[in-house]
Amino acid sequence: MCTTTGTGGTWSSASTWVCMPESAPPGCVDSITILAGDSVYVANTVDLTGCGVVHIVVYGALGFKTGKKLKLDDGSTFELKSGGSMSPGGGGGSSNYLEIGGNQVWTASDGRKVGPLTYGSAGVLPVQLISFEANINGNRVDVQWVTATEINNDYFTIEKSFDGKIWEVVSIVDGSGNSNQLQKYFDIDYEPLVGLSYYRLKQTDYDNKVEYFNIVPVKFENNVSSGNGILNLFPSPVSVGETVNVEFSNIFEEELLVVMRDIKGREFYSKMIMNVEDGKLIGVPIESHIPPGVYLITASSENQLYSQRFIVK
Repeated sequence: MCTTTGTGGTWSSASTWVCMPESAPPGCVDSITILAGDSVYVANTVDLTGCGVVHIVVYGALGFKTGKKLKLDDGSTFELKSGGSMSPGGGGGSSNYLEIGGNQVWTASDGRKVGPLTYGSAGVLPVQLISFEANINGNRVDVQWVTATEINNDYFTIEKSFDGKIWEVVSIVDGSGNSNQLQKYFDIDYEPLVGLSYYRLKQTDYDNKVEYFNIVPVKFENNVSSGNGILNLFPSPVSVGETVNVEFSNIFEEELLVVMRDIKGREFYSKMIMNVEDGKLIGVPIESHIPPGVYLITASSENQLYSQRFIVK
């Protein structure tokens, strides 16, 4: 999966893309997305034949330099979303073209195209997504999306990332199975990442096939905590059977609820801590039933929230 970084650029430049698991620029990945506001230029012919089915979705703009082409295998799709566009370079005729399965489905002579428009067909997509949004609401992020149709849709997964490469699960929401009517969904991330982060939507069929949708950025500033208090966790990584130490730095509270959860929101520890002052230290045991992974410890009072992540190895 590859997505533009929010700055645009040329297709062949690694700085234009965030790709997972392959490194940028996009090679043989199954999903390529150009975000709204990004302009990407095909400055060298891009040949993705031999990669199997590839889905390209354009919310922003894709342009061609003179004489350059984009070639995809049979069964691939190239989709211009509403507001998305594709523009030829100079030369006219077939100096630029989009090829799917050996067929030129668009050439420079066709001129500039604006979505919604789809070239190629990989069968009926399981979900037709109309919109996906993540918006700051106080000290949380509200996530909402709308579908036009759903086929064989088991559930959605909301994921977030601090860098667009490593993703963690926010929540899982049941799909509507089969539907040809508008379906509206809403969920909340109560523990958003501070600073710039990214949210994306993942859809899973009943047969476990997966589709990813566009990534949206969110810039969250933690306004819950009025001071400069932080949690210091050590050691990290920590091994099963050991204790992770939680130090309250510049925090003064009559009581704090300390909770440890994994990235799926499952709770593994909860305890009310009384009379918290700067430098106070408690230990959270990493018991034998706790699997390796990324975990979040939060400490919350009536008006303030502190959080920090650590790794169990």
